[in-house]
Amino acid sequence: MTKTLTLHDDALYYQVSAQLMGGGDINCSVTVNGKTKKGHASGGYNICTAQLNGGLLGGWN
Repeated sequence: MTKTLTLHDDALYYQVSAQLMGGGDINCSVTVNGKTKKGHASGGYNICTAQLNGGLLGGWN
């Protein structure tokens, strides 16, 4: 699944999470202005999480 959203200038962070339902393997990521944070989960009911933070002086970390 891919989702594209409009960026908000005052956003402090963007985050995505997805939970497995008893098994499997999942990758997740957040990309803003060419910067990407990735997450991974496998097995059970584990949760994949990825968060990209906005810098206090601009930019994304």
